[in-house]
Amino acid sequence: MNFRSLTDQPIHVALTTGHTAVITPDGGPLDPMFHREAAARGAVAFDGPASTPLSGADRKAAITEALQQMVVADDPEDFTGEGKPALARLKAKVGFHVSREEADTLFAELPA
Repeated sequence: MNFRSLTDQPIHVALTTGHTAVITPDGGPLDPMFHREAAARGAVAFDGPASTPLSGADRKAAITEALQQMVVADDPEDFTGEGKPALARLKAKVGFHVSREEADTLFAELPA
């Protein structure tokens, strides 16, 4: 199973057995012995290959599609108290880091 960090910082995981792993924002395969600790530290599991950087147009399209899905789903957990997209939820949907500025700009561009 693959895991990724939801922030732009890697997550370091160490077990009492002495085994260690680093989970990057791009993600990748992780030995099953680390799964529980990785999830406890905020890493998320995903299917498929590790992400590759998207071009500007592809990136915008992926974020816009995820934002539209969040609006349609109408899950309060997908949005902050101010009505902005919750970055952790958005990042989990697109599979890569999204800045607050980028999310807010694309969210404002969605049709009403």
